[in-house]
Amino acid sequence: MTVFTRILGGAAVLAISTAAYGDELKLAHFASTKYHLHNEMFVPLSEQLAEATGGATTIRVYPGGELGAGPAKQYDRALDGVADLVYALPGYTASQFKQTLLVELPGVVTPGANKTEAIWNNIDMLDREFRRTKLLGLWTAADGALLMADKRIEKVSDLAGLKIRVPSKNTGRLVEAWGATAVSMPITQVYQALETGVVDGTLVDTSVLTSFKLGEVTKYITSGMNATNSMFMLVMNRDSWDALDADTQAKLTALTGAELSEGGRVTMTNAADRALAKWIEQGGEVIELSPEAAAGFNAASDALAAAVIAELDGEGVDASAWAAALRN
Repeated sequence: MTVFTRILGGAAVLAISTAAYGDELKLAHFASTKYHLHNEMFVPLSEQLAEATGGATTIRVYPGGELGAGPAKQYDRALDGVADLVYALPGYTASQFKQTLLVELPGVVTPGANKTEAIWNNIDMLDREFRRTKLLGLWTAADGALLMADKRIEKVSDLAGLKIRVPSKNTGRLVEAWGATAVSMPITQVYQALETGVVDGTLVDTSVLTSFKLGEVTKYITSGMNATNSMFMLVMNRDSWDALDADTQAKLTALTGAELSEGGRVTMTNAADRALAKWIEQGGEVIELSPEAAAGFNAASDALAAAVIAELDGEGVDASAWAAALRN
């Protein structure tokens, strides 16, 4: 049984409908209604699908974990049919996306290149990892920086003995290569962890300074090294996809994929730039590494990327081919 349902009226968190009756899809995400992707991706997608189908198929967005709390479990809700569409991070279920998540590691994609574009130029190579769901969007955020509660990080050795929150296994391996201790937790728990000293910092893009209010508990930001970037996805329950008629599938396909993903990347990059500028205006200090200091970080990350690719090749994941394709 899919959660693809019929609208019979009544109030909705977000119901875009121009017909008295229509097929309704549920889209779940864990952030608030103020979240940049909620307003710049999920709501517009709802409106666009309703318009494209004349109200015959609509999307109702459930923000704030209304269909189940916690970022880490969102992907499972797509698999289980709790939601039809789900916004999630592959890094929270890393064992299922080993090849995909190579993109997180610095150096796998040429520094400065559009990682989202590189992914979609080779998206067919990920069919195996996304076979359990219908992939609608896959994109990257801006590269991460070290957001520190009260420690200045000016060289790689300054991280020794510190606890750094990470969103995924690969990010954890990177900060450990830099000499820190990795602490895995979802973004929704990081504010309190920084405030109480459970962690000393986090490696993440700067959009979270605003979207999850981490600017309130961050004193220093260190940037200038090659760092990881988080990946994000919009996936659909397979039964829900199959329940759509061919015309509706075509219309939803036209609204998603590479174009939607590039929009997600741009939205998150712009949000990161805005949040960082606001944080600096409010007195935050950015530590931009010297070339010599950045080289210490980058040597460790380059070695890690090579090691992870070799490990995955040994496990039967075609990591070398994926990495080579991303660089072309």
